Amino acid sequence: MGRLGAGLLALTLTGLAVASAPASPVGPVLSASVVTHELTYGTPLAVIGSLTNGGVGMGDAPLTLQADAYPFHGFLTIAHGSTEPSGSFDFSEVRLNRNTRLRVVAEGTEDTTSSVLGVIVDPSVQNYARSLGPGRIRLSVRLRHTAVGDSAPVVARWFVAARGTRIFHLAAETQTRELSPGMTYASTIVDPPSRRFVYRVCLNPTWEHAMGPPAVHRPCPKQDFKVPHDVG
Repeated sequence: MGRLGAGLLALTLTGLAVASAPASPVGPVLSASVVTHELTYGTPLAVIGSLTNGGVGMGDAPLTLQADAYPFHGFLTIAHGSTEPSGSFDFSEVRLNRNTRLRVVAEGTEDTTSSVLGVIVDPSVQNYARSLGPGRIRLSVRLRHTAVGDSAPVVARWFVAARGTRIFHLAAETQTRELSPGMTYASTIVDPPSRRFVYRVCLNPTWEHAMGPPAVHRPCPKQDFKVPHDVG
């Protein structure tokens, strides 16, 4: 009896699915998208899409681009525009300085709104290594990042590993400093483990939760560590 009942239930659900059909959208429909949902600080972003009504493009419709930046207290208008005769639109050269949610609003159409688009903004990183002679290499890093919030100095931990190995040894601990608002710098001098080596620098700046994906926001290791084989 249990098997028969389950079969009848499945058959009934299948019948309902075949009989149902998606309803056609009623009224204006505003779609929006971004080419990428993660970009580097300073890289421009384009928000594109279309405004249609019954599948027909709505031309010359006024639009606003709105942003809700970390810590996400609400949307504010950051740009104005309008649709092309075909109903398409393009907000180009949009520059974001931290993780942000975006949406497009069509004015005068009962405030038709697009879906919310999440964009992750990573800090811009520049690494440098310069030989100072046998047994002395200067390592340095510059980070361009959001200037929102505090940028107090934090500890930078430097790890080195001989080329071809996956064990990183703690080589130094230094303090970061701000060269200018939104520009963090740190450097150290290490004795390289071999002629060819790789290094990593880790820090937990006060602004880190405003930038980058949540998965990278982990405390820096305080001792030697091994990188898994599935990590580059």
